[in-house]
Amino acid sequence: MEIMIGLAWQDCLGFSGGGDVEIMQVSARHLERSRDKYNSEIFKEGARVAAALSLRVLPVAELVVRLHEATSRTEPDYVVTTDEGDVYDPPFGDYPEPRHGGWR
Repeated sequence: MEIMIGLAWQDCLGFSGGGDVEIMQVSARHLERSRDKYNSEIFKEGARVAAALSLRVLPVAELVVRLHEATSRTEPDYVVTTDEGDVYDPPFGDYPEPRHGGWR
């Protein structure tokens, strides 16, 4: 829950360069700056949710490490499938940054 509240975790996974924790850290910093620029209230909202759930608000860098560790434990032994048996794409995206213009 701390990861979900404090980190743009889906984008961090998507722009991970195939699961490179250093690239994930760079992505997380860019995503955090974007959040602060376009939706500065979201951090305050996340802090309120964390407090209500008795969770800690952790630094983004620590959350990235936790996300990487948790996600790395899933492959190759565990894969996520649909009810029909189709396999979802791997959790780590191949790209280090958005392809159209990169981080700004």
